[in-house]
Amino acid sequence: MHRFTDPHALLDQTTTLSRFLSYVQVETQSDAHSQARPSTPGQLVLLEQLRQEMLALGLVDVELTAGAFLLGTLPGNTDGPAFGLIAHVDTAPGCSGDGVSPQLHADYQGGDIELKDGVVILASENPELALCLGETLITADGTTLLGADDKAGVAIAMGVVEYLIAHPELPRPSLRIAFTPDEEIGRGAHGFPYERFGATAAITLDGGFSGELNVETFNADAAWVRVTGVPTHPGTAKGKLVNAITWLARLIERLPADERPETTEGYQGFFHVTEVEGDATEATAQLILRDFDAEALAARGALLRALAGELITQEPRLRVTVSVEPSYRNMRPALERQPALVEQLLEATRLAEVEPRVLPIRGGTDGAMLTAGGLPCPNVFAGGVNFHGPTEWICTRSLGESMAVVLHLVQLRAGA
Repeated sequence: MHRFTDPHALLDQTTTLSRFLSYVQVETQSDAHSQARPSTPGQLVLLEQLRQEMLALGLVDVELTAGAFLLGTLPGNTDGPAFGLIAHVDTAPGCSGDGVSPQLHADYQGGDIELKDGVVILASENPELALCLGETLITADGTTLLGADDKAGVAIAMGVVEYLIAHPELPRPSLRIAFTPDEEIGRGAHGFPYERFGATAAITLDGGFSGELNVETFNADAAWVRVTGVPTHPGTAKGKLVNAITWLARLIERLPADERPETTEGYQGFFHVTEVEGDATEATAQLILRDFDAEALAARGALLRALAGELITQEPRLRVTVSVEPSYRNMRPALERQPALVEQLLEATRLAEVEPRVLPIRGGTDGAMLTAGGLPCPNVFAGGVNFHGPTEWICTRSLGESMAVVLHLVQLRAGA
């Protein structure tokens, strides 16, 4: 087996970094309110750019499907089943991804990083910065997110393919590449073409800082609470008005204060109110429910229904409905049935001289849905920190380290 322990050399021998800087400048925020596929046109712009790049590299079976999945194949030079590399092209809708201006901070010597508009990346809140002394960091300019989630993963996949094409002597199975849309709004794996993809296992390149590996995610549900009151003129409202906003606010206030995203960590689940709209007549709240334990997740939905019942008991003129729909499920049980894949991933990380950090994802990835659909798919770090906001950053060394892990994993999958 050929060893890769110099991440900077991998970056020097490929165009991974320049690809990343190009990708982040394409506006690809997804939009949960859109019913289009993909939800925003910018994603198609980047997918088409990637399609042209894949063809230029010499990949075969390159196809942008009607479902906006970009597929391609690097043929193998060994027998055995195909293996997949997957990343998503969209960025989070909560922070602007328009006009991203990547900033390179060479030879970082510690301390805070000041960006525009008073945005500061605080060293005290980013312990990973202490592990990047002397390295080059990449940020946005403070007015947008950077987009390392997950354009770093896209660039790493392309860089790995580029390196393998330049080094045909390295053993590899056939590699199937897939770039997906709308992961950030939970639709990335909807309609995934499993048969056409043809791999028996894969990884998503969608994790955090160097060494992070994920084999478990939250179980996730989406919930809606709709409160219908009794409207009347406010001047003569005493004893008559039943204000839907007031009663919806009471329900939200009764959710456990210590079970919110801002008060939980590790394996603790939460309720998260993501959107509220309406008026005195009718008001609606959208929530996401998260828990690593499936029974505990079900109990969260039950609590919402119980709180709705309490409102009706206190004010019988109210109408309150609660609906709960599954979003994705923890991929751990399925991956526990694939111990060889997980062990190979751990070995590949150690071979790259990166210390594995197996962490639960307090969220989801395409890998959770793909694993549930029969494609075992653990998640591998792509290097970014502070996703979804203007303080997002990445260390270029992390890009090379992720490439090194993937190149070792490819050789292990080939039986090297």
